[in-house]
This record gives sequence, C-alpha cells and structure tokens, in this order.
Amino acid sequence: MQRADSLGHAEGPGAGPARVGQQAPLALPAGESIEQLTRSNIEAILQLERERQARRPWAYRVAASIAGFCGTAPVLWLHAAFFTGWLAFNTSRLAFDPFPFTFLTMVVSLEAIFLSFFIMIGQNIASRESERRHQLDLQINLLNEREMTALLRLMAKVADKLEISPADQAEARTFGHNTDPLALLDQIVTAERAARQSS
Repeated sequence: MQRADSLGHAEGPGAGPARVGQQAPLALPAGESIEQLTRSNIEAILQLERERQARRPWAYRVAASIAGFCGTAPVLWLHAAFFTGWLAFNTSRLAFDPFPFTFLTMVVSLEAIFLSFFIMIGQNIASRESERRHQLDLQINLLNEREMTALLRLMAKVADKLEISPADQAEARTFGHNTDPLALLDQIVTAERAARQSS
C-alpha cells in the first residue's frame, strides 16, 4: 500500500510523485492530533518548570510561596479582620495595647520588613523566569526567520523553473535574505533616541 509523506510524494515500490493538488498529511506522530501535540508540549514545559522549582534552595521556595500567598485576597481580608479586632479590643476596658497601639505598630513594622524581603525574592525569581522565557521566544523567532528565509529562497528557485516574471518575484526575493538582529536593534535604538529628542 502506498503512503504519502509530508512532502507530497508517495512511498512504495514503483510509486511516482503525488498528483498536484493532492493534500499531504501533516508531519505529526502517528495517531496524534494537533490538540494532543499542543497538550504534550504544554505538559513538557510545565514539567521542566516543576523540575526547575524543585532544584531551587528550600529558602527560595519558601520565600516564593509566602510572597505568592501574601498577594491573595484572603490575606487582605485576614489582615482587615485582625486589625479591626485588635483596635476594637484595645479600645475597651480589657486593652493590653492602648492607644497609640505601640505593640501593634512594632508587629506591623516587623511584618512589613520580612514581607518586603519575601516579595523581592519572589520578584527576582519571576524576573529570571521571564528573562529565560524571553530568550526562548527570541531564539524561536530567529529560527523561524531563518526557516522562512530558506523557504523563500527555495520558492525563488521554483519560480525560476516555472519561468515566473522577475516583477512577480520581486517582493519575495526582497525578503529572501537573512535578517541581521543587531541591525534591527540599532534601528530601534535610533528611532527611540530620535523620538526622545523630538519630544
């Protein structure tokens, strides 16, 4: 039995090229749909994230967990209830920390000091993760650009074989060159500098 591969050719003894217009199947693993492939990619990335988190020192994991928990709504309501109860109790006859609530001020100050350290540690971890994802996106984009350039060059050769006029190929040939990221970065910096000077 003949089978068409992703390039549109049939495999098998004596098989010739597939007919023009015949749709070749996507180059996916056998029995795997696009949704399954996407899900497996997401699960692989999440697994890498979990392994990276597990390799962190325990102090960083604890700090990140505390920072994440303190940024939730339940903590806000817990603090509101605690301060309301504290103020209500210490304005009664049973007060142990009367106005100006010196002990409460000390507790809140110590909590703010430690929370600031936890939050800064969490921000540093998130910043490193964001930078790592940014580098991944950049490398994927650069690879995509090289792949598209290679495809445009290949299509230009096909167009020559099909004797398509140079005018119709002009735009594709214009983009059929490798993009220099440093040159693009210089253009961005120059444009930003010009915008600041004009403002």
